[in-house]
Amino acid sequence: MNAESCPKSEVVVQAVRSNDWPDSLRIHIERCESCRETSRVASWMARMAASLESIPGELPDPELIWLKAKINKRSQLPTRALLPLKAGNLFGAAGLSLLLATVPTSAWGRFQAWQPIERSITQLQELLVAAPATFWWIPLAAVLLFLFVFTTSEV
Repeated sequence: MNAESCPKSEVVVQAVRSNDWPDSLRIHIERCESCRETSRVASWMARMAASLESIPGELPDPELIWLKAKINKRSQLPTRALLPLKAGNLFGAAGLSLLLATVPTSAWGRFQAWQPIERSITQLQELLVAAPATFWWIPLAAVLLFLFVFTTSEV
């Protein structure tokens, strides 16, 4: 595209808009590079404007768009507000899991230390009475895991 513009470029634009081409203007367009480019661009823009006019419907009210954007922003606030609770829940569950993971280890150590030749039911019950958390850690862990899964899915 040339940096110089022709003084007849406005006439070319008007001819494109009105679709009225005098012979003198047609001859000028054949000789002038700037007016030829102006004619191409103006024709393209006229076609583009005509295609936009054929789009059905009107644009929605700007206030309605603004209101929908505000409602959307407000609906995201509870999700953002609950992020610290989710993080706390996750860290609490991880800490409780680490705490409960030590219970079977300590119980296994006690069981290894207790190796009588005669293993009676009463001696095994005494072992469980000595470490009651050893017996209850599996159901407790299952309940806590159940609660953790269902509370995080609701948040």
